[in-house]
Amino acid sequence: GMMGGPMMGMMGGYGQFGMGMMGGWGAWTPPADLAPAGDRLTLEEAVAVAQAYVTAWDDPNLVLGEVMQFDNHFYADVMEADSGRGAFEFLIAPADGAVVPEPGPNMMWNLRYGMHAGWGQPATRWTRPAGGDGVSMAVSAEDARAAAQAYLDATYPGLTADEEAEAFYGYYTLHILEDGQVVGMLSVNGTSGAVWLHYWHGDFVDMISAEA
Repeated sequence: GMMGGPMMGMMGGYGQFGMGMMGGWGAWTPPADLAPAGDRLTLEEAVAVAQAYVTAWDDPNLVLGEVMQFDNHFYADVMEADSGRGAFEFLIAPADGAVVPEPGPNMMWNLRYGMHAGWGQPATRWTRPAGGDGVSMAVSAEDARAAAQAYLDATYPGLTADEEAEAFYGYYTLHILEDGQVVGMLSVNGTSGAVWLHYWHGDFVDMISAEA
């Protein structure tokens, strides 16, 4: 598809998780009984790993949202049960189920769970930074969707930003669609409206909503 051209060409040199810097954060290792039965995790096995990881945070307010399978890894997001807002995003290695925080907006723009707010291993508590908590964002969900579409129109004509812009603390994440089918993801900053393409995923394969 259209995502397989210059967009995916940007991925060279970023490694399995997308960025070499992720190795410094350490990976969460799932229990041995969640190891893949074959050479790679299936989507269903990845959902089990993702659920175990969320459970390891020992916070009943955090619930698994969706799990997406890409060529390079699995992506998952976590929601807050009380607010219905996105909490954070993470990646799962297909070979062994190791989990790391997603690079990019999840770490740099997330004002409650990102690296500037004390992001760490499960059960590590965070502190909110001064200068805003990411709840009230100058950019609305509608504005974020418009910014995403303007970016796609200029950069990858023919692709469409999903109608739903999922709000996190400080930014939004949206699916990218081609002919109505998911082909990728991007995020929009809740203050500036800047767009950050999730160029580390590879081609989309399948997804499961854990909320269903």
